Amino acid sequence: MVLFRPSTAISMLVPVLALVGCTSIAHEEGHQSAHHGQHVQQMTIPQARRAFDAFLPRFLKLPTHFSVARARSLTMGAELQAQLFFKGNSGPAITRLTGETFYVPRLTAYPRWFLAAGRQLGTSSAGHLFVMVQSAVSAPWKTAMALYDLDSNAEMLHQLATSITTDAQGYAEAVPALDRSLDMSPTAMPTTYASYLNGNAGQAVRRVFQAGPNTTGYIKLIREIARGAGRYGWRDTDRQTSARLPVYALRLDTGGAIVIFATKDTVSWQAKSAAALLLAKPSSRAANYVPPAFVLLRLGVTSVRVGMRITVTAIDRVLAFVQPKGIGFIYPLINNGAATGVSDSNVRR
Repeated sequence: MVLFRPSTAISMLVPVLALVGCTSIAHEEGHQSAHHGQHVQQMTIPQARRAFDAFLPRFLKLPTHFSVARARSLTMGAELQAQLFFKGNSGPAITRLTGETFYVPRLTAYPRWFLAAGRQLGTSSAGHLFVMVQSAVSAPWKTAMALYDLDSNAEMLHQLATSITTDAQGYAEAVPALDRSLDMSPTAMPTTYASYLNGNAGQAVRRVFQAGPNTTGYIKLIREIARGAGRYGWRDTDRQTSARLPVYALRLDTGGAIVIFATKDTVSWQAKSAAALLLAKPSSRAANYVPPAFVLLRLGVTSVRVGMRITVTAIDRVLAFVQPKGIGFIYPLINNGAATGVSDSNVRR
């Protein structure tokens, strides 16, 4: 869900099926890494901790010491897109993590990866989950996604800590990218979830998505915004597509998987008349239905013309439970959205 939608929570989390699991990396078909298949020595859990300990202080400084080069040295994929647009502020500020836990899969080829989870206490309480990736031998560790849940007592982290299954050495088990035993294979999740949110999925797909804030609630909200925008002179559209980025999966004790992936969200406002409301107070009802102030400021838009289209692209970082066929549902638990670009008609910024 996009960061600038006033009526949506930046991160939504509700209790769902208990999870247990393993870890795996799946690439969308046709987008295998150039390093895939290169032999890799198994990473140990202490090595993962040291890699994250070296990474985190530098990542925490990104908002105050931002540069494109620094962002590229610390982030990749979905996280890089968000960080470049927001100049190091793609999510809630992190000051210090406690209770850090590491989930390291057994991998035999690059890219190799692991999950690092921790909680921030205090007035800005939040759970944080980093997908850490190393693309090749001696390459730096970067975060491909930095997920978070706000004001939720870190339920995401609690479920991870109590449910992920590890072997006798503490390693996680890998979920195949094309696991056909699931309601949907990990590699198909970005396209399937996007189609579901767009209302294009067939009945067979719609019925496997469990009702909740990131499924039925999201669709209801988008339709409400589309209707409301018309009252202020705008035609609002919101369309999702696959971000065509790697997908990360963990096994559940039910035989299902927890799947982490990204979708691309494109939101547009087209002026139906020159009288369309251009700027609304953030606290007003109209703010839910008109182009956000930060978008207008970034574009330098100060007046409206009939047919003018303002568009925002965003990356949505999603964590979903996917159950085995015939046993359970698909439940997107976390959906963290962040803008990645803005345009006015055909002018890209």
